[in-house]
Amino acid sequence: MSTDEWNDADLEALLREVADTDEGRAEVAEEHRQLEKDLLRLADPLPPSDFVHQVMTRVATAPARAPSRTEVLTAATIVTVTVGAALALFTAGSGVGGFGTLLADLAITLRNGLVAMGSGLGALWTTAALPLAVGLFVSVGVSLGALRRLAPLAGLKVQS
Repeated sequence: MSTDEWNDADLEALLREVADTDEGRAEVAEEHRQLEKDLLRLADPLPPSDFVHQVMTRVATAPARAPSRTEVLTAATIVTVTVGAALALFTAGSGVGGFGTLLADLAITLRNGLVAMGSGLGALWTTAALPLAVGLFVSVGVSLGALRRLAPLAGLKVQS
């Protein structure tokens, strides 16, 4: 128990029982403080002074993990699709100016689509809020149930 948790009267009474003089009480209080410090150090010991050096040496000498076949295929697919999409977009227009126009047109089309979906959802919510909410609830519930059932097959752990 730390000396901060004691009130001064209790501490003085306890120290008077243990030691007769002020120097003796100060000595006992200091010994107690040192013991507390040692106990705290035992509860959470400091790492060795060369711990980081040892870990970095092990990391440097450990062989690098080879990427798995799945990782390689995923990376190759992402790169191929990205490069193909970039080339298709770049050649669809007439150079850089056409590419910029194509991107602007795409942004406008996406915005119009989002506005249309928002107004459709607003109209649906106005006319049939309860069926929409129940449908969304069931859809999310079925999706989470499927995830919980299929996750162990993929080696994943689902916690709730």
